[in-house]
Parts: sequence; structure tokens; C-alpha cells
Amino acid sequence: MEAVIYLLLLPLIASLLSLVGEKWGKALTPAFAFATAILSTMMLYGGKTVSTQNFYADWYSFVIAGIVSWVYFFASLASLYYTKGIERPFFDLRYYWSFLSLFALTMNFTAIVSNLGWMWIGLEATTVVSALLILTEGEKRNVEGAWRYMIVASAGLGIAFLSVILAYTSSGTLDVRHLTFTPKEALLVSTLALIGFGTKVGLFPMHGWLPDAHGSAPSPVSAMLSGTLLPTALLVYYRILNASPSSTPAKMTLLFGVLTLLVASILMASQRFLKRLLAYSSMDMMGVATVGLGLAYYHPALLKLVFLLLAVHAFSKGALFITAGSVMRAYETHEIGEIKGLMRSNPMSGLSLVLSALSVTGSPPFGTFIAELGIIGVALSRSYWWALFIGTGLLLSFLALNWHSARMAFGEGEDRKVPTGDGVIALTMTLVALGISLYAWYLILTGGLIV
Repeated sequence: MEAVIYLLLLPLIASLLSLVGEKWGKALTPAFAFATAILSTMMLYGGKTVSTQNFYADWYSFVIAGIVSWVYFFASLASLYYTKGIERPFFDLRYYWSFLSLFALTMNFTAIVSNLGWMWIGLEATTVVSALLILTEGEKRNVEGAWRYMIVASAGLGIAFLSVILAYTSSGTLDVRHLTFTPKEALLVSTLALIGFGTKVGLFPMHGWLPDAHGSAPSPVSAMLSGTLLPTALLVYYRILNASPSSTPAKMTLLFGVLTLLVASILMASQRFLKRLLAYSSMDMMGVATVGLGLAYYHPALLKLVFLLLAVHAFSKGALFITAGSVMRAYETHEIGEIKGLMRSNPMSGLSLVLSALSVTGSPPFGTFIAELGIIGVALSRSYWWALFIGTGLLLSFLALNWHSARMAFGEGEDRKVPTGDGVIALTMTLVALGISLYAWYLILTGGLIV
């Protein structure tokens, strides 16, 4: 049996055992998540591509599986604290633990299967499971957020399904290793895929579900939605884009990425509500990553920097959402302007907030800075206008997120205590992002990563 199957079996076992009772979910989910994370890391550093009839997992697949598994682990730890504060759950909380593992399973499945049709099924399954997770707290806003998410995501995946059908018609196969298109076929398939799978990525103008889902989901779930689901959908789109023999789909990808980056950065500046701010920040980073995918057609080495950006963003944004959830509960508000003085009253949460915001917005020495520098460099070689638009979006998002985070971290405000456990988990995730970044710097300086 291929070792990759355990990336599916471990969360599946955790999901089934959690149905026995909430105590089983609390006890077993973090343990099984940790085992899944260790296994994914070993496979990533093993450097071997798994290629069988049913599975195809290359370096990019294992990066996504590693992101999914580790964020799943940290989200399960944060859930131990978060679920204590749920007063009127929509369903018995044993289902929350079961769905959390099932969510990780569906994303790992999507990342490692070889068939584009199975990838589509995997993403459709993520929609159902994550919508149920959004419902956990049972409030009206949760129901509305889950309903909007289901409608928009399902509509997008309906369009994505058309791209899958056309890919089969053109190539005679759905195996991502053997997709072949003519330039005209590639343009049609890529356009439908960009709109369809781009809906799950959160690209403009298909991003409408993002702020509603994040604004109402439990914070550990938001960490997984942002850090793992969006990159998983982007990987599926990359598989289709990679089969294109012409530059037109890459240019279209670049255009959608730039528009997403600019729109998200503008929306971030005017946000009053904390989790919606972080949702638009996720949209912003997916715009940057999509720009990188488009530019990688001209400079293939850029692709590894895109996945470095996705990895660093996953841990940093996960830390931000976990911090946001505990802070909003402590201060009993969703509004940014009513949260102040975190660095004084809750130093660990305040430090995590500031560092994670800097990481997400591409400050050195974080890996996002390396990736964004590479993206702007390649953009400059293609067109000064592209570089100007990308640079403007990056600058606006940097100012917006760090301005808001500084307002919350510093200044005079009412002291409210945040649970220490949440602060430790968030800060650890931030330090993991820093560790990945420093390792990337080491590889660049020693010639192990050529950009």
C-alpha cells in the first residue's frame, strides 16, 4: 500500500472515532492530526514523487498536504479552547470534531489524487463539510454565512465541472499527467477553470462568499478555510494551467490575480470588522499567488516561490484567525476600533498579531517577502505596468493590515484577558512561519533554491 494513503486514513479514523463522543474527538483529533502532519513532512522532505494509477503526488502536492495537515493539527488544538465557549451549538459537538478531520481528509484527497474528476469531487466535498463547520455555533449569522457560501461555491464548481468535461473531451483522459490541449482548447478550458476553481480560491469577482464564511465560522475553521482550502483549490487550477501550450491562459491568470490583489487591498483599508479584514487579506494573498502562477509561465523557477508564499501565509493567517477568535470573545466585539492595548494586557497574543500581520504582508525576513520580491522581479521583466499594479496592491495591503493590527496591539484600552493556550498556539504558528522563511533564506544563500 502506498504511504500516501495514510494521509487519508489517519484523518478518516479520527473522524469516525470522534462520532463516539465529544470527549473522544477532543482526545484523538489532535493526536491523529499530529501523526498526519509528521507523515506529510516526511514525504515532503523525502523528495520522491508518488505516481500510481490513482495517485499523483509531486513536490507541490506534498507542500499542500503538509500545509493542510499542520494547520489541521493547530486548528484541532485551538478547538480545545474554542469549543468551551460555544453556548448553543447547532449540533452535538462530537460532529464538529468529526467534520474537522473530514475537512482535512477531503483537502488531502484533492491534493494527491491523479484524476482531475476526483479532484473536483474532493473540492465539492470540502464545500459540504466546511459549510457544516460554519454552522457550528448555531447563530443566525452562521446559517446565513453557510448558505451564501454553499450557493456561491456550488455555482463556481458547476462551472469548474464544465472545464473538467471539456478537458476530457480535448485530452481523452482526466489524468493530470497526460492532459494535452491545443491553444484554443487550452483557452476555453482554462477560462472555465479559472472562473470555477477561482471561486473556491476567492478570486475577484467570485469572492463574495469569503467575508461571510470567515465572519461567521469558528476561528479554527477560518484558519483552515484560509490557510488550506484556498491553496488546495489553487493547486487544482495549476494542474490545468500547466497543460496549456500557449501564453494566453497565463496572461488571463495574471490579469485575474492583479485585479484580485488590488480590489482586496482597497477593501482591507475600509474594514471595521476583524475577521472580515482577515478574510480580505486572504483574498489579497491568493491574488498574489495567482499572479505568481501566471508569471511562472515565463519564469518556471517562480513556481516554488509561489508555494513558499502559500506555506508561510497558511501558518501566519492561521495564527491571525486564532488570535482574532480569542480576542473577539475576550472583548465581546467584532469591531477593530474597540480592541486596543493587546500588547500590554495580553503580550503573547499581541506579539503574535503584530508578527503574523508583518508576515502575511511580506515583511522581511518572512518568506512572503522573498516570494513577492521574485514576483515583482519577473513582472518587471515583462512589463513596467504589471509591476506597478502589483507593487501598488502590495503596498496598500501592507499599510492596511499593519495599520489595523498596530491599532489593536498598542494604545490605551480596556484590559481583557485572552486564554493563554490560544496565545501559545498562535505564536507557535507564527514561529513556524518564521522557521520556514529562514530555511528558504538558507536554501537561497547556499544555492539550494534557485530563483
